[in-house]
Amino acid sequence: MLMQILKEKLNYLRQIDRYRERVILPEHIIDFSSNDYLGLKDNSYTKEKLCKEISNLSLGSGASQLVSGYKEIQKELEEVIANFKETEDCIVVGSGYLANTGLVQALTTEEDVLFSDELNHASIIDGVRLSKAKKVIYKHNDINDLEDKLKKNPSKRLSFIITDGVFSMEGDIANVKDIIFLAEKYGAVVIIDDAHSTGILGEGKGTLFHFGLKPSENIIQMGTLSKAVGSYGAFICGTKMLVEYLVNTMRTTIFSTALSPIQNFISLENLKLLIREPERRKYVLEKSRYVAENLRNIGYNIHFHGTPILSLVLGEDRKATFFRDKLLENGIFIQAIRPPTVPEDTARLRITLSFNHTKDQIEKLIKTFDNLYREVISHE
Repeated sequence: MLMQILKEKLNYLRQIDRYRERVILPEHIIDFSSNDYLGLKDNSYTKEKLCKEISNLSLGSGASQLVSGYKEIQKELEEVIANFKETEDCIVVGSGYLANTGLVQALTTEEDVLFSDELNHASIIDGVRLSKAKKVIYKHNDINDLEDKLKKNPSKRLSFIITDGVFSMEGDIANVKDIIFLAEKYGAVVIIDDAHSTGILGEGKGTLFHFGLKPSENIIQMGTLSKAVGSYGAFICGTKMLVEYLVNTMRTTIFSTALSPIQNFISLENLKLLIREPERRKYVLEKSRYVAENLRNIGYNIHFHGTPILSLVLGEDRKATFFRDKLLENGIFIQAIRPPTVPEDTARLRITLSFNHTKDQIEKLIKTFDNLYREVISHE
């Protein structure tokens, strides 16, 4: 019975062009779908330093942070992140998913109200669902709708506004300046997910700094180490009391094995590299603008918001997979993003630029899109 149900579901996903499979890309394929914005995941500097230090590092942490898994290298990483984000303290956890689901669940009670952007990442959505707090979804980046809902949904204890800093599928930036203004007006706590902002916005420090703002006790900054930092894991930054509270209450940390010292070492070295080489960030943003302008000149309705994420909304799932497959035939990989990752009828190609993309690779990308436009779009 179970296998029959699974088979039917998989067949249905194939029929509607939403079947997914993992692929190992051949070496010659140019990847324009990675979140490795600053080209750090394969950098030779960290690799060489790791080879020299690996005999001093454990392969695994051995336990959760509260048992015996908390190591000196994690403590050092947390101190560097806190200093970089200009906060009192920081806690590093296993992944962005664990950070968001654990943070929301730890902070909220049934007397609280959570205000969440409708296009927030799945990890935020699931964290909100797990919470006992009242859930209020506001229209994407719509400050007027947020204020209206803040007025209509007062909390008995605390209100929380939670938003992505950069939205991962579109690449647009949350209006954090106005969100914080409303938070101060209505006494709310703000949680910013800087997964795609860290290393990119605000001199690399994140969305808050992009708007010229500074941290405060009612602002919590979360981020990942798996995108621009080119490693794995996540962090939550705020006051010392916040971190102390999370250490004692956040189930996704208490009941998860800590990241390995090797992984934390990679994160630490890559983060230091990110900080001392701002040209990586500047270069990838220049490349992103260049690609966006050229694709628009061809005729594509490309969405570009000043981040390395370019969104080409094609609508139908089948059209998105068709473009993906045609690009792959030309040695370029751009994944087709389909529902439920994005809303219905907004299937798209999510193009991401990296510091490591060469001029020739970028020109090939533009030329291939030009050819596809002549073959497909111009005849529609």
